[in-house]
Amino acid sequence: MRKGLVIFIIFISLNLWGTVGFVVNSGSETLSRIDFAAGEVENVFCVLGSIPNRVELTDEFAYIVNSGDNSIQKVNINTGSTITNIYIENSSNPYDIIIDENYAYVTGGMINKVYKINLDTDSVESSISVGGNPAGMAILDGKLFVGNTDYGTGYSNCSVSVIDLLTFSVEVTIPTEVNPQFLSAINGNIHVSCGGDWVAIFGKICIINPESNVVTNTLDIGGVTSNFALMQNNTVYVADGSSSSLYAYDADTFEIYHDSSNPFSPGGTMVTSNNDNLFVLGGQWGQNFTVKVFDINENLLSEYTVGLYSTDIKLVSEIVAVDDDLLLKPDYNLTNFPNPFNPTTTISFSVTQNSDFVNLEVYNIKGQKVKDFSPSLCHLEFIEGRGETKFSIVWNGTDDNNQLISSGVYFFKLIVNGEEKAVSKCVLLK
Repeated sequence: MRKGLVIFIIFISLNLWGTVGFVVNSGSETLSRIDFAAGEVENVFCVLGSIPNRVELTDEFAYIVNSGDNSIQKVNINTGSTITNIYIENSSNPYDIIIDENYAYVTGGMINKVYKINLDTDSVESSISVGGNPAGMAILDGKLFVGNTDYGTGYSNCSVSVIDLLTFSVEVTIPTEVNPQFLSAINGNIHVSCGGDWVAIFGKICIINPESNVVTNTLDIGGVTSNFALMQNNTVYVADGSSSSLYAYDADTFEIYHDSSNPFSPGGTMVTSNNDNLFVLGGQWGQNFTVKVFDINENLLSEYTVGLYSTDIKLVSEIVAVDDDLLLKPDYNLTNFPNPFNPTTTISFSVTQNSDFVNLEVYNIKGQKVKDFSPSLCHLEFIEGRGETKFSIVWNGTDDNNQLISSGVYFFKLIVNGEEKAVSKCVLLK
């Protein structure tokens, strides 16, 4: 009898994703894909259209705003292939996109409109006029809030339009500070980043109460305020359009932690978060930008180089879709404990006595084999009365070269008598 152990991933039958980031590189006209678990960057994941600006994600697709082409480019986030281009009105210069259920909303910065796109048909269904030069948006309680920057008239009439999504009509227009370019729905309010005029008027944050539709608080942040990222400790980070600073304040009390006189030092033009970590996109014109990852205590964890003049970053949370036939079967009990683990975990499973060939290997989320355990490393225990042999092995998070592997998602696959019997997932945290 030959006994050995194995875990393998075939991407034809398994669609496995860890948390990844997508970065729009306006200068390179490419979409970067960052695998944070593997620590790898693919800077030409997809070739984009003219002057790409913003991106919005679903579980399957990335929708990129190509301002120069007046289009929304629909990209498969698994393969990087372009599915279609959804064309907006000529000379509309689309700026931002936001998705709610099966509809996308796009601002037309040059012709003062918001477009409603049906994502089932990939076509523009309707449009509505708003204020001057609309830019960023946020959705809360069935309403779409649109920042009207009005830069075409020297920021003379800056405002936020409130659109009822059920009727797709403008409900009210709210005056704001200068250049309301980015908006976010945070803890029941709409936070509006008013970046100023880049010369003499500095950035402020307006807090809008969505019930009264009035600005209830104004935070003097300074600089050229950009977009928002909310952390699990209720801290809101604000990027800086000049990429020189980061700002922060409390989402409920509005206490300012970092303003222009006391900025968080790693500057960035755009930020995002997954609650636990802050992702900062920044750089200088004409150079490759970087994505820096910080923990909740503002400690730098990692850094990645992306493309030229990057303008947006969004994250996809972990999605693991496993074929039902390969899920753990009760009669094999393929498990590991603890899970997540650091630095060791014990893998165990049971097979019947007539199992002549047993194999187990460890693979990373990209399908690359990490570890091939030999039978001599396994502890075997015959279970009387059940006709089963129980296997267990301690894995210390090393590969076949005895080198420590990085944090991330890994998989076990059990093969018995030449047939795939069970797959299990584990997470290594450092």
